[in-house]
Amino acid sequence: MCGIAGWAGTGRPSRRSFVEETKVVNKILEFQHHRGPDARGVWKNDTKPIVLGHNRLSIIELSKSGAQPMLSLDGKWAISYNGELYNYKKLRKSLEDKFGTKFRGNSDTEVFLNGFINYGVDEFLRLADGMFSAAVYNLTEEELFLVRDRVGEKPLFYALNDNEIFFASELKGLACSIPLDRQVDIAGLQLYMLFRYVPAPHTILKNIFKLKPGHYLRYSRGNISKQISYFSWDPHASEVPPNQSNYQEVVKGTEALLVQSLQNRMMSDVPLGFFLSGGVDSTLCAALIRKHLGKDIHSYTIGFEGDSTSEHFVAEKTASIIGAKHLTKVFKQEELNEQSIEVLQKLDEPNGDRSCIPTYLLCKHAKSEITVALGGDGGDELFSGYSRYPGLNKKINSSNFYNPVEILKAYFSNRLPVFSFSSLSIFDKFELGAEQYIESLATHIYPPANLEQAIRFVDFKSYLPGAVLSKVDRMSMLVSLEVRTPFFSPQLMDLASRLPHEFLYRGSEMKPVLRDICRKIGLSHVADLPKKGFGMPAEFLNRSKQELVERAKKALVYMNSDSVTGFTDFGTKLSGFAGSNMNSLWATIVLGEWLQNLEAETSGVD
Repeated sequence: MCGIAGWAGTGRPSRRSFVEETKVVNKILEFQHHRGPDARGVWKNDTKPIVLGHNRLSIIELSKSGAQPMLSLDGKWAISYNGELYNYKKLRKSLEDKFGTKFRGNSDTEVFLNGFINYGVDEFLRLADGMFSAAVYNLTEEELFLVRDRVGEKPLFYALNDNEIFFASELKGLACSIPLDRQVDIAGLQLYMLFRYVPAPHTILKNIFKLKPGHYLRYSRGNISKQISYFSWDPHASEVPPNQSNYQEVVKGTEALLVQSLQNRMMSDVPLGFFLSGGVDSTLCAALIRKHLGKDIHSYTIGFEGDSTSEHFVAEKTASIIGAKHLTKVFKQEELNEQSIEVLQKLDEPNGDRSCIPTYLLCKHAKSEITVALGGDGGDELFSGYSRYPGLNKKINSSNFYNPVEILKAYFSNRLPVFSFSSLSIFDKFELGAEQYIESLATHIYPPANLEQAIRFVDFKSYLPGAVLSKVDRMSMLVSLEVRTPFFSPQLMDLASRLPHEFLYRGSEMKPVLRDICRKIGLSHVADLPKKGFGMPAEFLNRSKQELVERAKKALVYMNSDSVTGFTDFGTKLSGFAGSNMNSLWATIVLGEWLQNLEAETSGVD
């Protein structure tokens, strides 16, 4: 895994050397060093308005043949690429057979670049199975493409300044390096208050944008396109008829697709292991590799002293059954508060998900032995695994609310509460960008949509990339660990989009398809457990509540300055909503401390 950065402009003759732009790109790379500590590369062309930068974490093709930024053999194209292309060997053979493409090495980067050149952006992205963000530059046309993977596993930020574009893998590195005013974006702030993260294309900062999952954009000589969609996970036009025979076929097909996806995601030239919790998704990933491929695996989990519900006991039992070489680390609960302060100092963008800190500890623990980890993110969205889903049809439906937007507001307020929609009363108006984002999500639940079935498509486009995948990327990259998940293979996502309501719930049991695969391979002790989120232990939150309240108070005082948010007494106004629930309390701490850390890091930046 890696970090990318760059600049493209209009190529004014007086600035052909692009010295200042190169300095900016180097500064971004310094901020992103943790994403790729193995090597750093910068490429520019003195006659073209382009500078590309790259931080490298070597995973595939460890030789110099995989170094980046990379030029095509004919010198007409350049790429800076962050990610993994899991079907690169298949695509390489197709390129050789169909186009006679020659390769200098064995990296997936070179396959990505040549696939992009020969198939074109839309067709290649349709064929690609991977997680990635990339910048591809056509020297002949002076055209830059920025692309992001289907689901949003890898981030990509960009900013426009006087018809020039700067881009980076991380928001803070970009904001701290480019000559741009760092003002809070009001639409981004409102969305953070609703969700505890800022969804793409917005960010918390004005004039800096996030490329949406499944999208790309073009920039050429000062002109930038809108973000162009190439993938959207939506309800399939052909739903599987809900009968027992079809259910058994779905269970069988899901297992086969998971095994194939896992096999593709095992490629690595460095040590690889598995995150293992007490949940169904990560358990399946590790167990299916042992059962179907017979590979020795290393697995990792963490626990907390005094946490009666800690999953590490279940994970250790699973590891023993499947024969994994397992390593557990148990933390003292007081370490959580210490680590949270450290993580928030390093946090790239505000993410109020309380599981960020345990995720960081898990990644740090696994990094002691491996460089690549496989996890189970995505299973809950694809197969309906969240405990907030059951009962939605009765409690939040079209008979109680007059339109889908109101239904969606009720869902986020009641099932994923942060500050709530009522907190927006502290603003003069609901910003157009924030309002449009909510309306775009609501398109999935227009009648006659079954809310319990359709809500997973909402979470897939909001909560999954905004809270979950951004958390996993940033926490793992802080320790230079790559994390992959098998649930995002195109074939598996296609199958999941066709599942009827009857295959997503069985009475009170959620995610029956994945649970039945668990039972089939002898792991009923996991399949029969209720859903448990991976987060801070309740004991810690209760014992540390006063300390957390004090941190929140300091954050609110800091945010009272109109120079911080652009509002007078914003902290005072927010304080009436900041303690309504633990989500809002923690989100207040994250926002205030993040803004304070940003100010400290940008002091002296023009």
